[in-house]
Amino acid sequence: MDIEKKKILESVTGTDTSFIQQAREEAQAIQIPRSSWCEAEGFVSEKAYKSVMASKGGIMYHTHFCFPDRESMQRDMPALQEQLEKQGLVLDRFGVSLDPSMALPAELRRRSGEKAGLYLETQEDWNELASYSFSQPHLGDNMIGSPASYDSCCKALRAGITTMGNISQFFGWDYPEFQDVEARTRSTVMAIAAMGAHTEDGVLIHSNLDDGYGDKCADMGQLIGMALLEKYIAEDLLGAKVAHSFGDMFHSPYKRLVFLSALKQIHGDEAFGSMVFANKLGREKRNLDLNDAHLCMCMLYDMAGQVRYQTGHAVTVMADRGLDDQVTNEEIVRKLGLAKQLEAYLPEALKTIHFAAIDTEAAYLVMRGRKLRDNILSYLSNYIDIMEPYSVMLAIKKAGVKGLVEELSDKMEESLPTDYDLYSH
Repeated sequence: MDIEKKKILESVTGTDTSFIQQAREEAQAIQIPRSSWCEAEGFVSEKAYKSVMASKGGIMYHTHFCFPDRESMQRDMPALQEQLEKQGLVLDRFGVSLDPSMALPAELRRRSGEKAGLYLETQEDWNELASYSFSQPHLGDNMIGSPASYDSCCKALRAGITTMGNISQFFGWDYPEFQDVEARTRSTVMAIAAMGAHTEDGVLIHSNLDDGYGDKCADMGQLIGMALLEKYIAEDLLGAKVAHSFGDMFHSPYKRLVFLSALKQIHGDEAFGSMVFANKLGREKRNLDLNDAHLCMCMLYDMAGQVRYQTGHAVTVMADRGLDDQVTNEEIVRKLGLAKQLEAYLPEALKTIHFAAIDTEAAYLVMRGRKLRDNILSYLSNYIDIMEPYSVMLAIKKAGVKGLVEELSDKMEESLPTDYDLYSH
């Protein structure tokens, strides 16, 4: 490591971390209500539902909405419920894009520019997300990992939203409007501690590994290494439960299954995923109508993965435009209809997949990932107490994931590259 990086790491010491216990105690006082969807389905939490569905190899579906404002959500969601019921289709969960300013502390949001997404001012605004009985809300971008992590996390919990992230964004994203990395780290650790206080209530911390590390981890073994590092921080040190997500940059169906198998191996029987994304980078952009082929490839193999590995990931139904505020209810309903048609092919499709070979390749990724995690923790232990979550997160953030990964990864020639570079340029 270079001298400058050593100086940075040597500065990550001596912080009073009593705020972690304070956050945990404050969070314990939060009574998490059952969302309207949980009430309707008869489950105590989304995690409990995932567990039942996964154990029988059931397929769950997820989609994402880019509502430009709350009025659009209030108009479109009831209409979508009616359309789904008419077609006999189920959308188990949905994500929404929060306005980017929601990542900032409340006092800074009004100065951050024009709003471009859901802007939630009051607790009632948060509660509204969990008021739809036909689908369970998910929150990812600009939540846990952002400067406003703790405040947003507590408001979401009070609403009955129990799966949220995206902690990989803490390491992979920056906010030019907020440069205080220590304060951002403190808020993120407090949010994870708050989630840890409610593990028994079924809360899950979502982490989209592609989103946080796509341009920093060229090899799938490195991505698994970061998953293991997140697991160490969130689960071993703070008592929370991580729900790892992926798929944004996985064009290869083989790699999608290998990576899912690797996640199953590192989480074991306690594997609970949030969702598997359809590959965004490889979408057809010139003729949007051709994206049915791309989406169906992702969904069929992701369905097969759920039947085999039972990790509780929902399969993402993505519109042709991807994440766009112009996507219509009709398009989401049509894509769900395609998914249901694909389910009929699953039994025969499963016979064509060589899962033993996939699991062997996945085991190799896990081995490489464990080496990377251990190398990073061993290196950091020269400067900080690696049993202290605030110090670990701050040190990794200040040192930079890309540099740590490049210098501390296993240098073996055999590797499985990600598909990020296929479409990132």
